[in-house]
Amino acid sequence: MTYKKLSTRILKELRAEGRQSLRELAEKLGVSATTIGKRLDQLRAEGALKGVSADIDYEKIGYNYVAIIRFKVQGDSIGEALKLLDAHPNLTDIYEITGDYDILAIGHYYDRDQMNRIIKEVQSHSAILATNTSVVLNIYREDHPLPLEPKENTSS
Repeated sequence: MTYKKLSTRILKELRAEGRQSLRELAEKLGVSATTIGKRLDQLRAEGALKGVSADIDYEKIGYNYVAIIRFKVQGDSIGEALKLLDAHPNLTDIYEITGDYDILAIGHYYDRDQMNRIIKEVQSHSAILATNTSVVLNIYREDHPLPLEPKENTSS
């Protein structure tokens, strides 16, 4: 088995059940626990494995509102705007994007008042020229895992 295939199999296993021990992973994958440990260290060093986290249903713990917010930013103030948004823990995802807006953020809020207060606070910053907010009505799919198969060669 190649290192790349082993890495893919380790990541798939951890995604399915992140609390597995090295010994459990080794038994499932048919390699030694030492090999698994070394490969995990390498995946962390490369930045491919940033951590193993819990899959949380935010709505079950009281975050009843999700909003998608697009931000139009003043000229060369993207960095400043990104830092501003990064300081708000309710914004779980922040992307610099192309198109009519410069930044897209996804926020989770306990209630409409919290959502309104945070959005208005961010809107009032001088780097933000305009926003466009969409409140999520229903979550069809969220945090869907990407396939972890090796990239195929697409050149002719």
